[in-house]
Amino acid sequence: MYIKLVYFLFLLLVYKLSFATTFVVPADGDVVGEIQYAYAQTGESIGEVGLRYDVGYNEMVRANPNVNPAMALPPHARLLIPSQYILPNVARAGIVINLAEYRLYYFPPNDNVVITQPVGIGRKGWNTPVGITRVIAKQRDPVWRPSAKLRAEAEKNGLLLPEVFPANSGNPLGRHSLRLGWPTYLIHGTNKTDGVGMRVSAGCIRMLPEDIEYLYELVKVGTAVRVINQPLKLGKLDGEIYLEAHAKLINDSSLSGLAQKQLSALQQAHLNKMAIKQELNFPSGIPKKISS
Repeated sequence: MYIKLVYFLFLLLVYKLSFATTFVVPADGDVVGEIQYAYAQTGESIGEVGLRYDVGYNEMVRANPNVNPAMALPPHARLLIPSQYILPNVARAGIVINLAEYRLYYFPPNDNVVITQPVGIGRKGWNTPVGITRVIAKQRDPVWRPSAKLRAEAEKNGLLLPEVFPANSGNPLGRHSLRLGWPTYLIHGTNKTDGVGMRVSAGCIRMLPEDIEYLYELVKVGTAVRVINQPLKLGKLDGEIYLEAHAKLINDSSLSGLAQKQLSALQQAHLNKMAIKQELNFPSGIPKKISS
C-alpha cells in the first residue's frame, strides 16, 4: 500500500511539471478536480486567464456568465476556473474527446490517472466526426495540405490558401500532430491559441502547443480515440449525485429530454429539481450536486 501511494505521488509530481492537468481516477466515483478562482492580470481577457489554467474559451465564458468576454478584464477581476470534471460515461481507456465540453481526456495504459486538456473542434458545417478510431501516425513538424474544399471556401471569403504549408512557425498545424484513422482528421497543435476551446477548425481537434507536445510524447501509435458528444454528464462524488451540463452542439433534442432519460435510469427519488432546472436552462459546465 505504501509503495503504491509513493508511486502515485511521484507520478502526479511528474505530470504536474507538464502543461496538462492530471488527476488520480477515483476508485469510487466519477468526479475529479476542484473549482478554483483566479484574479486577472492587467489587460488580460477571460480567454487568456483560462489558458493559464489549461481551460478553454467556452468553458470560461459559461462558468462566468456575468463577465463580458469581448472586453479586457478590469485589474484584479475575480474569475471562477471550472477545473472540476465528471468523467465521460465511456470506457476509461485511450483518448476520449467530448465535443460538447471542448475537452480531451487521456487515460494512460497501466496508470490510474487521467490527463485532461482543452481542445478546439470543427465549426458549423465542418463538424468533427463522432465515433471510434485510432492514432495511426505521429508527426513532428507536419506539413499541411489544405483540402480543395477548404481552399474553395477560403477563396469565397477573399483569401487564397497555398496548396502546401511548410513546417514552420506559420503552419496552422503547429509542431506536433497525431494522425487518425479517419482521412483528413488530425489532433494537432496550432499557431493561434485563441481558438482552443471554440468551434473554429475544419473538423480537426486543435490543441495548445504545450498540451499537444506533452500528449505527443505519451501517446503511442495504435492508441484508441473515442470522439463523443455528451452535453450532459452524471457522476458521483462522496456518495452524492452531480450533474454537469453543457450547451448542445446539435439541436436534435432538448437538454431536458436528455436529462429525463439519464435521471430516470438512476432510480433516485430525492433529487433537487430546482438545481437541475437551473443547470439545464443555463448550462455552466460545472458539476453541480443534485441529490438531496
